[in-house]
Amino acid sequence: MDEYSKKTKEWLNKRFKAADENGIYKNHAPIYGFAYDFLSLGLYQNNYAILKEIAKLSSEYGINTFLEVGCAEGFTAHLVKNIFGFQATVADLSIEAVKRAKEIYNIDGFEADVQSLNIFADNSFDLVLCSETIEHVPFPQKAFSELMRITKKALIITVPAAKNMNEKKNYAPPETPHTHLNIFTRKELQEFMNGGKVRGIALRRLSKVEGLFVKYNPMNFKNKPKYLVKIYNIAKFLTFPIRMFYGINMAKVLIKMDYLLSGIFPSFCADTYMVVFKKSQIDHKKQPQKSKNILDYMLEESKVEVHFPKKRFLN
Repeated sequence: MDEYSKKTKEWLNKRFKAADENGIYKNHAPIYGFAYDFLSLGLYQNNYAILKEIAKLSSEYGINTFLEVGCAEGFTAHLVKNIFGFQATVADLSIEAVKRAKEIYNIDGFEADVQSLNIFADNSFDLVLCSETIEHVPFPQKAFSELMRITKKALIITVPAAKNMNEKKNYAPPETPHTHLNIFTRKELQEFMNGGKVRGIALRRLSKVEGLFVKYNPMNFKNKPKYLVKIYNIAKFLTFPIRMFYGINMAKVLIKMDYLLSGIFPSFCADTYMVVFKKSQIDHKKQPQKSKNILDYMLEESKVEVHFPKKRFLN
């Protein structure tokens, strides 16, 4: 394992053991249910796009086994398991993340580096997902190759988007563990995953509009023109009455709007790229499976009770 990944692994292990002063686990994903902040909405948007794509794949293939690489607490794997009924497994660089997935969602997992998935044989899982992970590794080509190797039928990957090569060249990653070392152009992704279909998700402009409605929005105005700051502050003031009533129903509208507009506008308008790689032939005899309502389950039903004892996270 390279030195950067070793440092990241150490950082992640501490992160996935973190608790507040009452001993309550500090979640990374929205495992406790919908929260009224910008971060959770962004995570729900990406998950909605992923789950919609999995629904399509489920109607095309006989999918039984599912693996999420870079699982955090296993929130997305939990959604997939309960919405589609797949046999779910997880993997993460952090053994603590894998432990949380088992404790919270009873999903078995493995400690593994996405750049070297030697613990899995070729074609091990019908469907593999790797979301918001490859941008963190020093050697993304290895990650793409390994993920395609262990996939039997289909692979879904999401990564931060670079709208063009100029933006990619000018990108300077922060010098911290678990940062975004890479952003990816559409052309790059098509080269890494020959035959993969690239779709933009999470529109850049819409993300800024969403910030007007949520209760917590840490906007960074550094080096921004003063007139833009004034316009934003005025808009924030005018939307205050809407923000008072912000909740799950409005979140559903914003998530659906983002998904639909992402399919209309060019992919270079997106914050994130989703790539779908189909490794095997579509099973035209496959009968579509019935599944739960994706948006309702994701926002309203998929949550866990706050039940983590203090002593577990202070050793």
